[in-house]
Amino acid sequence: MINIHLIRKNFYKRLFPPKFGNERIQTLYNFISKNDNNFEHWELDGLLTDFINIIKIYDEKDTQAFFDKINLWNSYYLVIISDKFLDNRVKSNVTYDFGNIYSKIFLSYENFDSYFLIDNLEIAITMYDSKLELTTLIDLISKINLLHHKKLITKQQYNYNIAFINRLKDEVSH
Repeated sequence: MINIHLIRKNFYKRLFPPKFGNERIQTLYNFISKNDNNFEHWELDGLLTDFINIIKIYDEKDTQAFFDKINLWNSYYLVIISDKFLDNRVKSNVTYDFGNIYSKIFLSYENFDSYFLIDNLEIAITMYDSKLELTTLIDLISKINLLHHKKLITKQQYNYNIAFINRLKDEVSH
């Protein structure tokens, strides 16, 4: 069954894109919304390079602006961004800790498909050698517990990710 409300909302967002109040975030949003239909085929000599050029200059101010208005992003766009963070070609061209950002996108997925991102959580954190704050690690444990409680992830996913986060937490504590 077609969800008319969702179609109207997406149509409205295409005609009147959200305003982020941050030029770099707005540029990223406009880029993703224009190129979302073929993101699996982004190449280094094309759209992937454009994506890298947008995010490689990000700083704490941009990250804060991103999360201040994360509710303006649709979940599909956030999945695209998260997916691209895991591309080795992106990693080799940026210096910012996008593993930390990946983790925070995962945490912000209250009403979206968090289970989609959990399988790559360890990869993102490890790839960027992320140094997560203790509060972020505790939030990750809570989120993983919630997903398991709601039966959105398997017991195996739960055990594996809790063990991984606990190892990170132990490293921060010592």
